[in-house]
Amino acid sequence: MKNFATIAAIIALVALNNAAVASGPKADNSAQNRGATEKNAVTAEKQKSPKDQVTVLAEIRKNIVNDSSLSMNAKNVKILYAKGLVTLRGPVDSDEEKAAVEAAVKKCDAVGSVKNLLTVAKK
Repeated sequence: MKNFATIAAIIALVALNNAAVASGPKADNSAQNRGATEKNAVTAEKQKSPKDQVTVLAEIRKNIVNDSSLSMNAKNVKILYAKGLVTLRGPVDSDEEKAAVEAAVKKCDAVGSVKNLLTVAKK
């Protein structure tokens, strides 16, 4: 009987936790990317994607994702790449993360310059 009560309590806690998570705020950083809504703005889904660019973007993303000191916000920044120029957009948690993301991008040999448009999210 004790096992049944324990299992029932665990199920109830899991259900409450799932309900709390489901009702929480949705992740949306659209407001952080105001420049992406301009008429001629190049966004990730609009940028050309020849194989060499895809390879560079994959290396950049790998450098960022493999940095365990970065938050999920930092790991999910938008990355645009064309002709050696990387443009970064989106929120990060601190000025230190903003610099760390840029440093991770610069580790890629194909990157000539970085336009860092990352913003520090308000706490």
